[in-house]
Formats: sequence, structure tokens, C-alpha cells
Amino acid sequence: GGGGARRGAGESKLEYDRRHVRRRIEALEQKLAELEKRRGENRRARQRAGTPVVSLVGYTNVGKSSLLNALCGSDALEADMLFATLDPTARKLTLPSGLNVIAVDTVGFVSRLPHKLVEAFKSTLEEAAYSDVIVKVADAADDEREAQLEVTDQVLAELGCGDIPQITVYNKCDKAGAVPFQPGVLLTSARTGRGLDALLQKLDEALADRVRAVKMLLPYDKLSLAEAMRSRGSVTVEDYRENGVWFEGFVKSTDLHLYLPYLEK
Repeated sequence: GGGGARRGAGESKLEYDRRHVRRRIEALEQKLAELEKRRGENRRARQRAGTPVVSLVGYTNVGKSSLLNALCGSDALEADMLFATLDPTARKLTLPSGLNVIAVDTVGFVSRLPHKLVEAFKSTLEEAAYSDVIVKVADAADDEREAQLEVTDQVLAELGCGDIPQITVYNKCDKAGAVPFQPGVLLTSARTGRGLDALLQKLDEALADRVRAVKMLLPYDKLSLAEAMRSRGSVTVEDYRENGVWFEGFVKSTDLHLYLPYLEK
């Protein structure tokens, strides 16, 4: 009888643990659905605003979050651990041309990702598919860097990102063991700042058709037009004059038609 009692107690405990796990899974699935909905709303808001999006993608632990911090001066999570960035982190980044973009840090890729984890990370990986430029980041000191870039390329291909401009960056070039590369290879170090200017310039080149430098005098009754310039481009000079406000800066190419009557002749 005692043995049967013990088995019954054990079975009850096992069933309790199973129910607890099922409840936990359901709660996580609900939270994931809420996160995916919010990301979708944020993505649609960025698309309506017309702000270009730059996604940092790559294998886990290549320094994407550190690179984002160095570029944007932000406080995105940095951690030397698997899947440190479970939720994409977006930050405003102003390029040398003055164009404002959104830089997005995505979850690190892993080769042979277990099937049960694919759905959990799908919505974070999909951020890359909605980008205007993809920055593929590799660890310059990792012997597996080329294999990791192949994994990144495979995932991007599965997401349908083949037509999106891509820039390959070898980060952590200041680490011991980083091997020399051929001229033209983009090397960066989030720690020392090496190569960051070159990366920003590359982004400007990739988005060159998205922005135009302008000088114009906006009449006071047309100052509402300046909002698009401030939010989707940038203002470098703003001078109040008798007949209006003189602006110098950058506007999106798709907004240029708004300012044609007021541009400097």
C-alpha cells in the first residue's frame, strides 16, 4: 500500500509540473503575440513617417548591440550571451549627410536553430525584411566568422531580403587574433571607434537617393512644411527674416516636391 501511495503522490506532482509548464508556455505565447503586435504597429508607424530603417544583423555575440551604442550613443543591452537581444532595439541615428534614420538591433542568428525556437524569434528576425539597408556584422577575431556570415545570408534569404542593400562589417577588429583583411574591407571597433565614420559614410552612400540638400526661404504662412524637414531630414540653419524663415539642411527626396517653389534659385 505504501508503494502505491508513493506512486500516487509522484504522479500528482508530475501532473502538477506539467500543468505549470503548460500555463507558462501559454503565458509566453500570449506575451510573444503582444510583442509581435506592438512591433508591427511600430513598424507601420515608421513606414508612415517615411524614416529609413537600418538593421544590424549577424551571429550572436559579434557586438551588434555595442556597435549600436557606439553609433547612436544609446544604452541598448550589451551581453556576451546567447540571445541577449530578444526584442529588437531601435535608436535614432543621424548620418553625416544629416539624414535621420532608425537603427535596429536584432536577435543574433544561430546555425541550426531548433524548430521550437524559430517561431519565438521570427518576429525579431523579420525586422530585417522591412529595412532599407542591412548591416551584416561579423567578429573579426572569430575563426568561424565566414561560416557565421553564411548562416546570416541563409536566414536573410529565407526572409526575402535579397533586394535590400547590404553592408558587411567586421567588428571587434581591435581584439587579439583579428587577422588582417584586404583593402576595402570595412573594419570597425565599437570599443575604440575605429571604422565608425567609414560605416556611417557607407550608409549615406546606400541611402543617397533618399535625401537632398536644400536652401530655401519658407514664408511664415508655410512654416508647417518645416515639420517634415525636421522629422524626416534635418535642419542645419534656421534664420528668421522679414519675409519668412531661411532654412538650410536636408529633406527626403520624396518630400522635395513640397519645397520646389521656395528653393534658392
